[in-house]
Parts: sequence; C-alpha cells; structure tokens
Amino acid sequence: MEIKTTVTNITHDDLVNLLCTATYGSSWLGCNFKKSDYYGTELENANDCREDKWAKILLAGKSIGVYDYESDGEAYGNLPHEWKADREVMRYTLTLKDIQAGIERIMNGCVDYIKPYVLDWCSDNGNLDQIEAEAIMQHIVFGEEIYG
Repeated sequence: MEIKTTVTNITHDDLVNLLCTATYGSSWLGCNFKKSDYYGTELENANDCREDKWAKILLAGKSIGVYDYESDGEAYGNLPHEWKADREVMRYTLTLKDIQAGIERIMNGCVDYIKPYVLDWCSDNGNLDQIEAEAIMQHIVFGEEIYG
C-alpha cells in the first residue's frame, strides 16, 4: 500500500506559527521581504508583526528571503539562492509552493523523526517548539537537516 500526503490550504496562522517559532532565537535562520511587496499595498496593516507580514506576502503569491547566517558560502538544496558577501549570508528565495513541497517531502519521505513535528504543527493546538520548527524549515529550505 502506498500513502501520499498532499498539502493544501496552509493558513496565515500556520505560517505565522512556523516562521515565528523557527526564527525566534535561531542562530542560523532569518527572514525578510521586499518592502514594495507589503508597504503601500492592500496587505499593509499597522498592527502586523513581522511574521504577519511574511505570511501575508507568501499567501499573496510572492516570496520572502530566508537567510542562512552560518552557511560560510555553502548553498544547500534546490531553492534559488545567492551569496550576500557584504553580509556574509546565503539568501534563499522562498514561496508558499516551496513550503507546501517541503512539507510533502517530509511526510512522503523517509524522515520519520520529523513527521511528528509536522503533525504537531498541523494539530489544533499548533504546539511547535523552536527546535522542531527549525528542523521543518531546514527540510523546506535545504531538503535536509544541516544544523542538527
């Protein structure tokens, strides 16, 4: 028997939970966005935190930047990326489709220890801790876990 998971309907709150939890206190992970993708658009809201902005941009079909501050110039995975020498950081371009594909790879692949993290994230309580969120993000961005 073969079972395949398809990821659909990622919500604003799902994205905020993952991105907030993964980036808060992370030594390697950071995110940003093009100011013109948010400010002066219908997405802009004075009450939004940075994670709200990231989620809105992703849900609007645009991309955010994901930064690997520990890459030392080494790129991983297949996402578009560029080395930012002035900041000594690798910048990856991340879309909602990339997040969906990454979650599907986790759930359909052989990374069994990460699957419960995804299921926890998807549960009603969304009780995801920072280590779990970082592991999910590494599989989304890099296709594997680089920083154990």
